[in-house]
Amino acid sequence: GKWPNVKFLFELRSSDGNISLQTSGDPSSYKCYSNTSNICALTTRPDIKHRFLDDKRALTISVVLEINEFVPKNPLAATMLKLFGDEESSDVIFEITKKEEKTKKRKREVASSSVQFHAHRFILEHTSSELAALCESSPEGGMNSPIIINDIKAEVFRGLLYYIYGGEIRQESLMASGKEVIDAADKYGVVNLKLEAEVWYVHSTRITTDNVIDNLLYADAKNLALLKEAVMDYIVKNKKKVMKRVSFKEVPGDIYKDLLAAVSRVLEDSDEDNSDEEDEEKDYASMGIGALRQKLDQRGIDIDGSRDTLIAALKKKS
Repeated sequence: GKWPNVKFLFELRSSDGNISLQTSGDPSSYKCYSNTSNICALTTRPDIKHRFLDDKRALTISVVLEINEFVPKNPLAATMLKLFGDEESSDVIFEITKKEEKTKKRKREVASSSVQFHAHRFILEHTSSELAALCESSPEGGMNSPIIINDIKAEVFRGLLYYIYGGEIRQESLMASGKEVIDAADKYGVVNLKLEAEVWYVHSTRITTDNVIDNLLYADAKNLALLKEAVMDYIVKNKKKVMKRVSFKEVPGDIYKDLLAAVSRVLEDSDEDNSDEEDEEKDYASMGIGALRQKLDQRGIDIDGSRDTLIAALKKKS
């Protein structure tokens, strides 16, 4: 049949996974790349053998197919977003209250303000078990009598609901209000938002000897494995400075396994003679949190939890 309006992108990856060579072509050039003899010939070239063959002497060539025709998207995501804040179809109301102290003529007055958000119980039952539970425990299910929440900012709760309805929160917002988003998502069980906010918190936070323990305790309290890994990597790479300036009296004892994993990653990076017979269990032990989460997500397994929890889940499904 006729080729659609497409473009092929060929990527040759080095043994560390980085793209080193890249070329594109139209469908007419595809046949020359699909010839296995051409690919086999590549593996015999000295420059290819040393740079691109992995420890199993395999050559990885990625082929990306880009279609230049208009393809309509599935409308479900857009339909869900239209329900966000829709008063007519909603069956639950959340009211975010805030109290402020103001001083007038030497007198303190407490002023309160509130913002209401309309939602749908059916959606909450499948996205936030905690918010759904609030609906069940509230008089009249939170419709005629709003459910009062006073431990979160209105803009943070709005972002939480927006994400629940399929919206994406801007990177700038996640970086500016990282901890508040993490706390809210953790409390109300919106796991993926919590982990997304954690990623941007890690990338926007400069860990120092002054805040290393605070970040470690926060990571432990909120079960933030990626942040804990970043802290451990900092400790290992700056061990002399940390030993001189930081006290570990408040640190829970179970963090030392994470510390050993960080040491293992550093040693593995510097060890060029990696054995082909290294077992999978050992790989998991030194693997980064991002890689562990990716493997779990690909297998449809929950990606929230400590390093031990993630590894145990992978072993169970292996």
